Order: sequence, then C-alpha cells, then structure tokens
Amino acid sequence: MIDSGRLDVTFRRGRMIVELPAQVLFPSGSSELTGDGGKALADVAKVLRSLRSRRFIVAGHTDNIPVATPQFKSNWELSTARAVEVTKELVRGGLRPEQLVAAGYSEYDPVARNSNEKGRQKNRRIEIILEPRLAPMPKALAPMPKANAKVEQASKKIEQASKKK
Repeated sequence: MIDSGRLDVTFRRGRMIVELPAQVLFPSGSSELTGDGGKALADVAKVLRSLRSRRFIVAGHTDNIPVATPQFKSNWELSTARAVEVTKELVRGGLRPEQLVAAGYSEYDPVARNSNEKGRQKNRRIEIILEPRLAPMPKALAPMPKANAKVEQASKKIEQASKKK
C-alpha cells in the first residue's frame, strides 16, 4: 500500500501515524467511503488488529477551502464525519471499538501550505495515530500526602468560616 501511494507511515510530534490521502477514501466533499477506500481500510485493519493492546486516534483533516455541500456546513463537520466513517470501517475490519477514537481537525493541523493545489491535496487526509504508551508518573512528581492533608485542612477552615457569616 505504501508503494502504491495509498498510505504513508510517518512520525510527527513523537507519534507514529498511518496517513491515508482523502482522495483514496472519499469523493470530494463527501464522507461516504469509495469501494477502493473500503478495501484499503480492510487492509489497514488487518495490520492494526495485531496490536491488540494499543489505542488509535482516527483523525480527519481538510484543506482550508470552505466546504460547499448541503450536508456539511463546515470543514469541521466534514473532517469529523470522515473520521467517524473510517472508525466504523476499522471496527468492521476487526478492531475493538474501545481501541478507537474519532477526531476532526478540519484545516487546523496542516502538513503543507494551502496556497496551491499540491499542498491542499496533502492536507486532505485521514491519519490513524498510534497512541503512545506513557510510563507512570515518577514518585518524585506524584502528589505529596502531607501537602494534600494541609490543603484539605485549609479547605475545611475556609468552609467553616463561610458558614459562620
């Protein structure tokens, strides 16, 4: 799929991202998957199913050209609807719903300039972001019991004082 240009795997802001161009998945201005889009997502789902303990964010993105359809009043709505459709398709492909989150970014997270068609085309995309596994908070940063007790005592004093008034 990478060789055919149907998807790309990138790393951005410390996260692994499977990126699918919107034109592979959807007709312009639509959130209805194409036949080829459904097949592409079935292939992606096969790979992601092997990552049973991981969670994914399905992110819809658009360019900055206002959408002009009766169904979608804004690029927010279009990007979110597309993310939801991809999420549903991944569930049909065998991913568990609790592994997935759908989000619409509209035109507000571009990867290229919107000043020309080539850049706008790159910005119209679906990303499947592998959520990082974060280590637990170090004990040095964990809440301190003595400080919590003092805060609780101060809160009780304030509450009692306000009742007296």
